[in-house]
Amino acid sequence: MRNVNRISGCLAAAFLLSFTLADFAFDLASRAPINQWFLVLVPAGAFFIILFSILPFLEKEISRASPPIRWFILLWGIIASFPALRIANYESRLFPLCFILSLLLIAPTAPSLQSLTQAGGRSRVIGAWVFATSSSLLPAGFLDNFYSSPVEIVLLIVLLQAGFGVGGYFLMGRARRVAGERRFDALIHSSLFLLLTGFILWLFNASQRVSVFPNTYFVLNEETRGLFTYASLLALPWQAWLHLKLKFSGFYNRIKSTRVYAHVSANLAGISLAFAFFVLYLIFASVINDPRFDVDDIFFDADGANWRVRLTSQNWVDLYNRSVHPLALLLFKPPVDLLGFLLKGDKLWGAYLFTAMGGAACVYLAWTFIKSAAGDSVYASLIASLLGLTASHLVFGSLIESYIFLAAGLLLFFVLLLKDRPVPALVVASLAVIGITYTNFAQNVIALFTVRPNIKQTLRFVVTVTVLLVLFTLLNNLLYPNAHPLFFVPSSLQAEQQNVYPFNALRVQALPRGFFFHNIIAPSPIFYDRDIPFIQFRFFKPEIDELSQYDLPIQKLVSWAWLAMLLLGGILFLKHPGSNPHLRFMIALTGCILLNMALHLRYGKEFFLYTPNWTYALVLLMGLAWREIAGRKWFQALLMAFLILLAWNNSILLSVILNVLGSQV
Repeated sequence: MRNVNRISGCLAAAFLLSFTLADFAFDLASRAPINQWFLVLVPAGAFFIILFSILPFLEKEISRASPPIRWFILLWGIIASFPALRIANYESRLFPLCFILSLLLIAPTAPSLQSLTQAGGRSRVIGAWVFATSSSLLPAGFLDNFYSSPVEIVLLIVLLQAGFGVGGYFLMGRARRVAGERRFDALIHSSLFLLLTGFILWLFNASQRVSVFPNTYFVLNEETRGLFTYASLLALPWQAWLHLKLKFSGFYNRIKSTRVYAHVSANLAGISLAFAFFVLYLIFASVINDPRFDVDDIFFDADGANWRVRLTSQNWVDLYNRSVHPLALLLFKPPVDLLGFLLKGDKLWGAYLFTAMGGAACVYLAWTFIKSAAGDSVYASLIASLLGLTASHLVFGSLIESYIFLAAGLLLFFVLLLKDRPVPALVVASLAVIGITYTNFAQNVIALFTVRPNIKQTLRFVVTVTVLLVLFTLLNNLLYPNAHPLFFVPSSLQAEQQNVYPFNALRVQALPRGFFFHNIIAPSPIFYDRDIPFIQFRFFKPEIDELSQYDLPIQKLVSWAWLAMLLLGGILFLKHPGSNPHLRFMIALTGCILLNMALHLRYGKEFFLYTPNWTYALVLLMGLAWREIAGRKWFQALLMAFLILLAWNNSILLSVILNVLGSQV
């Protein structure tokens, strides 16, 4: 009797599958009767053999599950069938086919679901699945613009679900421990997450005012949504199977013993923060770097169009014939080419990704520095977020230029110094700094000599970096002929004379604002509609004697709050300077700021253009100055409130830029 039921059930299912498929995909009605019979019967026979062969296995698996698990499999199969219909253009006659297929794909997980339920791990796996599905939305929505075939999409979703699922499984356990042991820390980190998520969603919505904004790169394409939803729903029961397999095979324990796991676990807050800022910068980058903005000087006198062309095409010659970036192409072009290769040849998006990565790297390095110096992950997240939300990093973490990478190199040098890394590591980091803009090598020298006051070591360091710079400059210009003049040829300095301006009363006003306020808190920008086809955004325009002001109430509020925080940092520093364990670092950071101030007494039309060169130093300096009260809950709450105000204020600048750009394209 049991075999009869098996045979009849498999026959019914096989005929249903064959008839539905023939009617939908192979135009059954238009064929001759004899052909109709063969078109249904032959595939039905194949389906019957397959179903009858696997039915004992499925029965065995289902029998190991309790009635509630069986009902769940049935219900989940029905739920998963609806997005499957979307793939088939909502053809209702295909619902039985989708339902049978879903049951066949879910049923093998029945024992795993049962074991997980009995072990009490159901909520953790569901949490991991929710995390994996939500985390997969953005990368899947981005990558489906380059990998668009159904096979590529399915493989992509499987990889994302598996990777984020494993990560989510660990994250759920970590979140539960932190929420139970350090509730205030969890509250601050949750507040930061909500702030950045809100900022990202607002920026995505605001960017749609500009017609060139490629919003399809940040959401799933219409053709992908049904497949993504269907595969993600099927992933839930398979997440249970995967986690049990990995757990009982000892894979999780082996992961926990690796250096990679130890690093990620210790730096999870910083990595998560950097990723959030990466998304934020990438959205803005996709607007302001659009090729239709095909001239320089639109955004704060930056050479965005020049750098975009140099990095994304074979036309790598510097239009301005400047030698101050001797290794820039050697450092920037290979990563952009590699990212473009991974995106099936799209170097433009490779440049967008690379720029946003530079901004995110600054956030992570700032977090690492403060975490190592203060020993407080929450405080490190607040200071790193302060750097990431500054007007300077919001703009230059998104604009294709050299400045954000210079900031990342300078930050890396200070991190290596703090971790007491050997001189060869410092040489490598410094080579990147001097290769991007050679004048900023002086910051490395100041930092090294201040923290490790050894004249012989410092001289050896300077000579080593300089020799390597000369050799790599020759290599750069061999690989990229005529990219720019050689920096050690005296005539190459002539191009910089056009950036020297008289030291006057307006410049005296602009200097402290550019160094301590405009780089953190954006004022109302100056609009200049001459010289190029697009409106220029500036904070300081010495050619017409204009300097941006804090006109709006929110701008005045945030600037006064920032001034109070600067004064607080100064008071705390002067209170017990001798007992400060990081006094040398604070002196070095101060020296870097003063060096830049001396350099820009006459150099540069727009101070804001160069702010990444010292904004990092100002933020790290304040992070060290506030260290005495870093662990106080009231101060962390105060910093969180300031970040909310800062994000609000600087979002106004982004909104203004988007509104103006939207009216020009």
